[in-house]
Amino acid sequence: MIPMTKKLGAESPGAEVHGALVRVLRWTSRRANRQRLYGKAAELSPNEVWLLDAMTGAERVRLSDLAAWQGVDKSTITVQVRKLEERGLLQRSADATDRRAALLVLTARGRSLQKRRVETGTALIDALLLQWPIEEREAFATYFHRFADQLDDHNAS
Repeated sequence: MIPMTKKLGAESPGAEVHGALVRVLRWTSRRANRQRLYGKAAELSPNEVWLLDAMTGAERVRLSDLAAWQGVDKSTITVQVRKLEERGLLQRSADATDRRAALLVLTARGRSLQKRRVETGTALIDALLLQWPIEEREAFATYFHRFADQLDDHNAS
């Protein structure tokens, strides 16, 4: 059997976090775990899930803004958006102020899928953390969120 854990303190904190992050990413890449984490949205690619995340809470998003957020050119995002449109999750319309620009909005089906995906993932994480003392769960949430914010701040363009 391949050893998957290391004793904490054996390396720098950065090495420990990196190793744990790699294990989390590997875990989320497995089909059965994606199903547990995403529910019906597991059929979507990670990029498609992230694009729906970006759309959640936004009334309308310009295609060019979504491309910039994803760090890709407009032709790449157009293909990704088209797949979501074909699934009935996004709807595209012309921007009344700039006819060259496309505006995107989540459809009712897209909002429903997103809501269920978040609820499914939250329930799974809550169940995994259930045995942790509440103070540790709260601290983990705070630190993990802070770490994610730093990743966003150091995004490679």
